[in-house]
Amino acid sequence: MPELFHSNINITQDNQVYLPRPQIDALLERAVLNPVVSVTAGAGYGKTHSVYSFLQKSRYDTLWIQLSERDNVEDRFWENFTAAVAMVDRETAAKLRRGGFPVTEQRFERYSLIFKTQIKTGNRYVFVYDDIHLVQERTVLRFLERSLVIMPVNFCTIFISRTELLLNLVRYLSKGLLVKLTEEDLRFSQEEMIEYFNMQDIHPSPQTSLLIYRNTEGWAFAIHLAGLFLKNAPSGTGYFPSAIRSNMFKLIESEVMAGLSPELAKLLIKLSLIEYLNLELVREIAEAAPGNSGSALLGELERMSSFVLYESYLHAYRIHHLFLDYLRSRQAELTEEEIREVYTKAARWSADNNQKTDAMSYYEKAGDYNALIDLIYTLPQAIPDKTVRFILEIFDRAPASVYRENPVAHLIHTRCLILLMRYGEAEQEVRKLIDFYEKKGESSGFSRNESRALFGCYNNLGFISELNAYKTGNYDFTPYFEKGAYYQSQWGGEISAPMSISNVGTYINMVGMNDPGELERFIAALDASVPFKAASMAGCFWGTDDLARCEAAFFRANIEEAEQWGLTALGKARQKHQYEVENRSLFYLLRLRLFRGDAAGVKDTIKQLEAQLEIPGYINRHIYHDITMSWYYAQTGQHEKISAWLKSDYEESELSSQTRGIEILVRIKCAAAERKFAVALASVENQENGESLGRLLLGRLELKILESLCRYQMRDKTGSLTAFEEAYSLAEPNGLWMAFIEQGKNMRAMVTGFLTEKTSIPAARLEQIRRDASAYMRKLSVITRQYEVRNASRARAGLLSPREANILTGLSQGLTGEEIAEAEELSINTVKSVMKSIYNKLGAINRADAIRIATEMGILTVK
Repeated sequence: MPELFHSNINITQDNQVYLPRPQIDALLERAVLNPVVSVTAGAGYGKTHSVYSFLQKSRYDTLWIQLSERDNVEDRFWENFTAAVAMVDRETAAKLRRGGFPVTEQRFERYSLIFKTQIKTGNRYVFVYDDIHLVQERTVLRFLERSLVIMPVNFCTIFISRTELLLNLVRYLSKGLLVKLTEEDLRFSQEEMIEYFNMQDIHPSPQTSLLIYRNTEGWAFAIHLAGLFLKNAPSGTGYFPSAIRSNMFKLIESEVMAGLSPELAKLLIKLSLIEYLNLELVREIAEAAPGNSGSALLGELERMSSFVLYESYLHAYRIHHLFLDYLRSRQAELTEEEIREVYTKAARWSADNNQKTDAMSYYEKAGDYNALIDLIYTLPQAIPDKTVRFILEIFDRAPASVYRENPVAHLIHTRCLILLMRYGEAEQEVRKLIDFYEKKGESSGFSRNESRALFGCYNNLGFISELNAYKTGNYDFTPYFEKGAYYQSQWGGEISAPMSISNVGTYINMVGMNDPGELERFIAALDASVPFKAASMAGCFWGTDDLARCEAAFFRANIEEAEQWGLTALGKARQKHQYEVENRSLFYLLRLRLFRGDAAGVKDTIKQLEAQLEIPGYINRHIYHDITMSWYYAQTGQHEKISAWLKSDYEESELSSQTRGIEILVRIKCAAAERKFAVALASVENQENGESLGRLLLGRLELKILESLCRYQMRDKTGSLTAFEEAYSLAEPNGLWMAFIEQGKNMRAMVTGFLTEKTSIPAARLEQIRRDASAYMRKLSVITRQYEVRNASRARAGLLSPREANILTGLSQGLTGEEIAEAEELSINTVKSVMKSIYNKLGAINRADAIRIATEMGILTVK
């Protein structure tokens, strides 16, 4: 695999004069020995050039990330980040891009693993984030802060900024590990200024030199312009400080632009429209210039690198901030057609290079909403909420003519509202559209686009009705999907992946009420609707009706029936590439096989879940795999294997609002399994107070059971019994007893305590729950016993105590001392003491040595 970093930096040299600044190089040479360096100064102080010049001459392996205001959108930042990586290693960039922006612990772990595999211990590395002041989005800044923590000792990160950093770098500053370079460090001395002038054969008098220096105060850009002014001024003309102070743009006009060809001046103004000036994109725009070849214009462009620098790190040009401000002031000189052409080229280039957020923005600016709509239809059904809001804002700004000319724009708008769970607004908009287009069609027929719009409208109305069924109890959504299928056939087009791949919610049965037969009513409606959904959307949602039957039978503890429907759903999902339906089917089959104590079946199911990780088209495969397996690890007592991101305090993930419930449920279960009952209970209460998980019958049931267990463990027996009685009232009408049974020994202990309490629950039912939970506990022990044996072998011969074995396992998984302390409910000092004991027993000198020795001895098994 090629290296992620490279050290050869090529800066195009020309007739521009660059003054060597050895004192700046020396400052940077000392600075990069530290993990963090900030270079902070206003525009025109030569921040970027100083760092760039130093790294060009150094032997450091470097990756340069050029930031812009658009990087405040997580997806766009990740596109930018991975595009920079792709300049030197396309394979690694592709891995990072598939993993998505590391907003969750799980994704950050994966990023960290990919990152660390590229680091060579004998090399020195530098990461540069240029224009970091433009980024204020907290999640992006948090990623940068966390990236610093995982950096090895041979790594330095440089932040280049016009303003003080918004990053939290206190830990580095307090330990003397942060070096700050400021305007004072970057200012030219008077001697440097004079040397710079002399290199250009400019020899001002001592008085003029002093005047220039006083007025420029060592500001590199102003000194450069003053030199241009003196060099081009008629003989005998004096230096006018006001030319720099009061009218910088006029000075650029007279001293820079006057020497350019009209074609290059026009090209520069066009380029000022674009954030990221990739070489190929610039070449394409240059080649479109009338009366001049692209290569000639690029050659002329390279000869003005004091203002437009080619940065080989980025394979892109960078226009100096002040010069860019000047060029933007002249954008009114471009015709609408020229502006549209530039934005269209930028949009197509961005889309082709997987920078879809930029592409959407450029298509909006170009006014090409048809291309924008086509691009959006290449996104999956469920996308992160922030990206949805970004798209919704674009279409909120769109002129009314866009909706008239392309009715599909309405579908994008209503789809965004649905994804953000703003169902009332979405339904109102959809019904107006249906009324308008159907009335129009009665008199003049339907165009293909109008048929497509009606197909989408009816399907959206069906989804709104289905998603709202939990509170309305109205399951009459099938006619909407039937109408949608009819209009899809009239349209004649097809939906393709990833839009044809369904996403499923926390539960398949969108039932809110617990009336007897409620699940059957919903399943009957779902069963009737699935053929129309699948027919009109290329197999989308195929198998969800059978999965709903599996889910209902599972919660009723009808094991044979649940397995039959689970296997049927699994087969159908694989036929039509419905990866989330496949994942959820496997999840229920895993739980069924645990119920039976079927160790071989559990192993086979886990193998099938792991196989899903190899499906590139399953976009959220890593997230759902971690969620499913963490549930399994919590259930089987393998707490150390629960994904760290599901244990963290950072609730937000890349799952959409509609699908995040299963993640939250598993977080609560994992917290309870690790005896963090207060944390689990707080999350339960959040869900009961309006979050989506508490709106569904099955969700309320599982939450109430978890609440009861947490309160019981916290010795709130009264509160526990109250929650248990509520859970019983939810379960009893439809016989949903599996949610109780799966709690095993904890449920048995709790119900035993309730048998002596005064309660409205029949004693016979309590006894039955206790017997079933006990039987489950015994069958589960068949599975858990193998892990207990494995853990015992790690501490065999009395070498390590169980506590030491647990802490060593945490160390091998890369956990910090603080994280181990939290997981084991120990103080950090106790963890440190145990770590010393481990080192002594193993004869190890540090963490890595301990892991190596324990692995060689067979005490520790590292996968």
